[in-house]
Amino acid sequence: MTYKDKPSKEEVKILGSWLNSLIKITPIAMTVAIGAPLLNGLILILQYWCLSEVIDNIVIKNMKISDSYYQIFYFILFYFIRSTIAYIGELFAIVASENIKYKLRQLLFYKLWSQGPQWSKIQVSGSLANSIIEQVEILDGFFFKIYSSRYKCSYYSCSFFYSNFSFDKVVGLLLLLTIPMIPFFMILIGLGAEEASKKYLASFSKLSGFFADRVRGLDTLKLYGREEIELNSLKTISESLRIRTMKVLKIAFISSAVLEFFAALGVAGVAVYIGLNFLGFLNTNNEVLDLRMGLFFLLMSPEIYSPLRQMALHYHDRAAARAAAYYIQELFNGLPNLVDHGNSLDDINYGNMLDKFNDSSIELIVRNLSLDFPNSSDFVLRDINLHLEPNQHVCLIGPSGVGKTSLLESIVRLKKYKGYIYLNGYDLNVLPENLLRNKTCLIGQRSYVFEDTIAANIMISNPYASNSALLDAAERSLVLDFAKNFKDGLNTIIGKNGRGLSKGQIQRISVARLFLRDPDLILLDEPTAHLDFDTELHLIEEIINFSRKKTLLIVTHSDYISKKFSKRLLLDSHGIREI
Repeated sequence: MTYKDKPSKEEVKILGSWLNSLIKITPIAMTVAIGAPLLNGLILILQYWCLSEVIDNIVIKNMKISDSYYQIFYFILFYFIRSTIAYIGELFAIVASENIKYKLRQLLFYKLWSQGPQWSKIQVSGSLANSIIEQVEILDGFFFKIYSSRYKCSYYSCSFFYSNFSFDKVVGLLLLLTIPMIPFFMILIGLGAEEASKKYLASFSKLSGFFADRVRGLDTLKLYGREEIELNSLKTISESLRIRTMKVLKIAFISSAVLEFFAALGVAGVAVYIGLNFLGFLNTNNEVLDLRMGLFFLLMSPEIYSPLRQMALHYHDRAAARAAAYYIQELFNGLPNLVDHGNSLDDINYGNMLDKFNDSSIELIVRNLSLDFPNSSDFVLRDINLHLEPNQHVCLIGPSGVGKTSLLESIVRLKKYKGYIYLNGYDLNVLPENLLRNKTCLIGQRSYVFEDTIAANIMISNPYASNSALLDAAERSLVLDFAKNFKDGLNTIIGKNGRGLSKGQIQRISVARLFLRDPDLILLDEPTAHLDFDTELHLIEEIINFSRKKTLLIVTHSDYISKKFSKRLLLDSHGIREI
């Protein structure tokens, strides 16, 4: 995919608002993660005050250690309290981050699923996988490290500055001069970091998609002697990724260096001021600045910069998070909305629709259906009309490329169309997804098989089917005929993309999936393709017997199969007509 050179200010604002809105997914955990460091900061002031008093009592007032047991006890107590609070805060930050990533992946998967196969087929599979896995993972740094650090920085800087300024205005002014310089330069560097991160993510996605596609087509590349050329292309993309990775790291190092410089400058300024006062080189007439206060200032000064230092170390995570959000927005044509969906994709109320679909076959009506090519004004289908009565069996024939497959995919809402499709009088667009999938079944020409057992691939259509139902479906579809030749039978693992099986055997697995379900509308697209005549003869008889009291529409180029049906339709450039 390609990026615009730079998102507009309005887009940047939208991306920031969207990232902040994700906090609503887990408000309690994030509140604890934010509040814990703030409470820790307050206890830290008390802890350092106790330590300053103990040292002042021993060094200046010549008191015994036993006279300071009270302060030592509280110092140790505050230490354990701070450790406990820090642990709880970090734990809840991890929980919040993981909950957000989990929910966001669900939303992205839903968005991918709702776009439909027509959209997903034109996307690079590597980019889609990268966005759901890697890009979402990048947001971890934003929620786990950056989000709570923003509040921590503001609170620590203001509270520590006030506590120092109220005792000594010079110390307060030294801090006031150096503290604002850190976020100022971080913002300047962050602008470059975000742009560099965006280019890095685009390069990483390109490499992921390129590599995945070449691995899938490795056999084809080898047959045509393209190994060296594609290897050089892979090297070029990898080098581009390396360069952009180094740019991101360089910016991160510069950010850390700027922070350390101003933090060291501020702490050194406070130390010099206190030291010169004690040595008598500065006559400020400050009666408050004794060893206790001077030590307190020296202890607190580094702590003022500590949250800023942590934020700077992870500041590139914020830029990377916005770049990842921008990448997701560009790939999915918008950011997922948190309020669109419930906890389940199938959490839909059927209402009175069930009454029309229970225990009955389906009437199919197609009116004025048109289907165009993606990004084109040309039509695959135009003004198509079709009517199937309940329990009717119809054969559809026609020349290759006329749109028969597209028509079947439109009927089960796998392709966007113009016009009207009705199932039992209901517009296809208003039918709940789970109702549509339960009542219809489409067996396509190129059914997909997963890297799993033969049995598991059949049970994709009905995961709760009994073992006897599975065996019956495998027997009717003649899957058992070839499965018995394997050592593990139906428990034999199929290789990736069906490796180890012929196209005919894969086709039989897809027919077995049909026999394991109980749909009321069956759509078959060349169900006996790649099969020998005897197997075709057996399967078509089994399909017809299985489809009794069901509505069946079958697409075929086989004269033998078409003659099995009393009603045959022809689809050509003029539309559909009976023959």
